[in-house]
Amino acid sequence: MAVITADEDKSLYQPDLIANELLLIKKQGGDVEKYKEQNFNIYQLAEIRKGLSTGVNVDTYAKPDVPWNEMEEIRLELQSGIDMSSYREAGFDIMQLAEIREGLSENLDVSEYARPEFFSDQMKQIRLGLMAGVPVIFYQDERFNWLQMQEIRIGLEHGTDISQYARIDMPYMKMRVIRESLEDGLELDERLIRNKDASTLEQIHIAFKEKIDISEYVKRNFDAEQLEQIRKAKQEGIEDIDRYFLFGMRGECMHEVRKGLEQNLDVSIYADEKYGWKQMRELRLGLEHQIDVTPYAKSLYRADQMYEIRRGLENNVDVDLYKSMVHPAQEMRIMRKWLEEGKTLPSNLSKLFTGQLQEELEKPADEEVKAWQFLQTEEGRLIDISEDKMKCYFTLPLGAKGTTYTLEKVIKLLYSARVRRGVSRKAIEEMILNKKFGVKTLVAQGKLPVNGTDGYYEFLMNLNEDIQPDLSSGDVADFSRVKVFQEVKLGDKLAIYHPATVGEDGFDVNGKLLKAKPGKGKPILKGQGFMMLADKQTYVSSLAGVGRILNGEIRIDKAKTYESLINVKDKIVYDGTIWVKGDVDNVYIQAKGDVVVDGSVSCSDIHAGGRVFVKKSIVGNVNDRVSITAGGMVAAAHLDTANIKCKGDLISNDCLNCDVSADGKVVMLGEKGLVSGGVVTSLRGVETAVLGSKTVKETVVRTGITEELDYEYQMLLKNVSRLYAELKTYEQQRVKLQSFNDNTNKQALQIKIKVNAESAIKEAELETLNERKKDIEKEMESVRDAKVIVSRLVFSGTTVKLGNRVLRVHEIVETSRGITFTGKDGGLVMLDGEKPIARS
Repeated sequence: MAVITADEDKSLYQPDLIANELLLIKKQGGDVEKYKEQNFNIYQLAEIRKGLSTGVNVDTYAKPDVPWNEMEEIRLELQSGIDMSSYREAGFDIMQLAEIREGLSENLDVSEYARPEFFSDQMKQIRLGLMAGVPVIFYQDERFNWLQMQEIRIGLEHGTDISQYARIDMPYMKMRVIRESLEDGLELDERLIRNKDASTLEQIHIAFKEKIDISEYVKRNFDAEQLEQIRKAKQEGIEDIDRYFLFGMRGECMHEVRKGLEQNLDVSIYADEKYGWKQMRELRLGLEHQIDVTPYAKSLYRADQMYEIRRGLENNVDVDLYKSMVHPAQEMRIMRKWLEEGKTLPSNLSKLFTGQLQEELEKPADEEVKAWQFLQTEEGRLIDISEDKMKCYFTLPLGAKGTTYTLEKVIKLLYSARVRRGVSRKAIEEMILNKKFGVKTLVAQGKLPVNGTDGYYEFLMNLNEDIQPDLSSGDVADFSRVKVFQEVKLGDKLAIYHPATVGEDGFDVNGKLLKAKPGKGKPILKGQGFMMLADKQTYVSSLAGVGRILNGEIRIDKAKTYESLINVKDKIVYDGTIWVKGDVDNVYIQAKGDVVVDGSVSCSDIHAGGRVFVKKSIVGNVNDRVSITAGGMVAAAHLDTANIKCKGDLISNDCLNCDVSADGKVVMLGEKGLVSGGVVTSLRGVETAVLGSKTVKETVVRTGITEELDYEYQMLLKNVSRLYAELKTYEQQRVKLQSFNDNTNKQALQIKIKVNAESAIKEAELETLNERKKDIEKEMESVRDAKVIVSRLVFSGTTVKLGNRVLRVHEIVETSRGITFTGKDGGLVMLDGEKPIARS
């Protein structure tokens, strides 16, 4: 069961939040010192503050031992004037009391649910049903959990035939799928409902909505995970499903097969029931990197062993030296890395355990020791080997002794010193013939390795992902000549792959092989709308349309072209890219890909799964604003009176009276770049030359952790705390029930089962909230350094918000040093160059 952790306690006592609440209480006339001494947490202080602001007697509940959620309930009772004493005396817990109070405040007949056998969440569903005017009798049974009640209530509110699923023995997830299917026009067969789980029914429902027939596989008893992969494969138009999607494969395995088929890989190599999904992934990745996977395409290898062999093959290592199955992956990794450094493995590897292997590899060979000992002798000192072992010098001794050295003797001495390669017999003969006594002579030289070149793609079409308007004029950016995409015909060559080269190995004078660093290959290109030819190097388009690069992948989308769209009554919906060569006025457009307009857009709604690019203006009016939503960036020469929401950046010359929400940056280009009027929100920062104007009363710019994100986070923290409190209540009920040790007490047993079931639901809900909490914290961290940068002029009437910090500009600020609004020391500061000139 979830418990209140130390971290949970700490989060309620953060000094800055406590100080802020105490300050607000002081403004309401509260006794700050008294509350400070009693060590209330932030949520308890918030309840005291709210009580003071509404004039209730906070002394009734302002006690440290009263949990904040109980304080909240008492405060709300006092504010509403509802007497809950009789229900308290009846033994209802704090959560049940809240639901009863809510019903009384709505003048509902709370006797329908104010019963001890209903938990608070069950009470809530009955209360909501009463408010909606639906017959709650259909789920007014304590044996339904609240999630089951919710599905029945929603069905009643939507006029759905609940008789197909309003059963106590049916799990709520199955209820939900049946309800949603009925609402979408799909009546599931009773046999399916009885024999299939909720996940399988959900796949049937999704396939119905997508108009994909998976009935054959449902009859063959494929499970939900398998059906999901089959459905997605059919959606992508993949053939040979029956050949490669085998019944004995788990869903994860089918996922790997589908990924391979989408990339035109030879999946027959691994589409086999003998492989697990992790093994399949290693084989798929090898095929993606265009290597011969035969050396490890064996089911007896573990996936981590396959990984080590694959990495060796990608780096042109001789994997035969370590691919034996007797080596665990950890041993393989040590040997692979050793070989990648050009080192030689010892002969007794197979006899060693992993713990001994590294030590053995690093130990000098016996021959090295003998050579070192020889170099310490009188004759050995005639030989000088450079530190990098690439050069070896010999010095003939002075006097008569030097005349005794012959070619054979010098070579023999060099051999004793372990000089084995690059020896120049000619240099030795010349040294002896010319009697170079006492002269250090180069007699052996190694050869440096020549590294290979990396593989690379030669792109034959300009599929650049970036949009780069012409800024040569300085004042404004010219969007008219921007190439947003490349028109592509069926069979057009898109790219040619030039494979990596292995390079040429070298050696040192000791004969050690100096491995050339082989070039790294590139994985096959990913994306859609193209294929790789049999040479595995040439990529051609498999459909006619428009092409571009998106997140590193080539996308060839089918495209629909219009000369112009003016006053079109019917909605224009297309599952590709829409290109309008003229203007768009008073039109609704929805495209799965991009929407590109060569002219202007006025008084229209545009919704794109990709980008929206308008070469001229996006202009609305007070009565009919333009609405733009995009899954990518939005770019236009000018923006005026528009509502814009995009997942990427927003780029323009000026933004006038617009409501903007961008997950990326908002950038106004050129020396006349302007943001004036409206509310502009950007997670990652705003850049412009001018902010505000003389004629506009207010311009609001928000960046970084926005109010909405911060509010969601604060509410999430409160809900997490509330769930901990509710779980604590259930734990208290468990403790009480432990006194009923008699297993014949059926009522006590039923209550125990209900408490455990409700706790499990709450714990699952808590886990979901904590996952969302992590996601929000990650997002907040990524935008923490967002700034508003204005290159020259900020007008009065401008408001800049950074998270929950607000700075209002009351005077015109003009500078050549640039103006920056950024977070500092917990506040929001306005900088003229480096100099602070205002603070929130």
